[in-house]
Amino acid sequence: MPLHNGNGYDESALIARAVEGDHDAFTIIMKQYKDRVFNTALRLLGNYAIAEELTQDVFITVFRKLHTFKGEAKFSTWLYRITVNHSKNRIGYLARRAHYRRDELMEYTQGDESISLIPRTERPDDRVGDREMMAHLMDRLTAMKKRDREIIILKDFEELSYEEIASVLNIQLGTVKSRLSRARRQLKEAMKDILESDSD
Repeated sequence: MPLHNGNGYDESALIARAVEGDHDAFTIIMKQYKDRVFNTALRLLGNYAIAEELTQDVFITVFRKLHTFKGEAKFSTWLYRITVNHSKNRIGYLARRAHYRRDELMEYTQGDESISLIPRTERPDDRVGDREMMAHLMDRLTAMKKRDREIIILKDFEELSYEEIASVLNIQLGTVKSRLSRARRQLKEAMKDILESDSD
């Protein structure tokens, strides 16, 4: 089964080969998605070192469970679900041990590739243009309820569709929309003092 098609790697072929034990195919999959997994984990956890560790754990899980992926949803949706579940478990673990603290947020750079923590396209919070302002935003996000934080991250940072978010979080489509609307209002209110001072 060829790994390439006219548009690059054939994801279904990669997955099939990886399930058969092809480590090169799995490495390609990991390289394609590790940045998204890391950024999602970092935004959910707020801690650089823990996000790096969790990213490794996610791909260990993916490697072990790849044979269970049936293609009923997009592979990226399945991967986000694993990442969110791992993050929830880690947050609970750290909270129980009073070991949870957010490191200084920064851009993660590997080789020539830079991963920005700022959303990839224009969003209501696009006034957050520098590291200090981004840190304020992440502080507010970290203070929000876990379910509100994760839905903002999946929609406004990772740019998942409503349908994908519903699948990742295992909730109804209407719940996605109502929860997102409420979470955005809360975040806007939490950022109000910062945004007002920035406009002075």
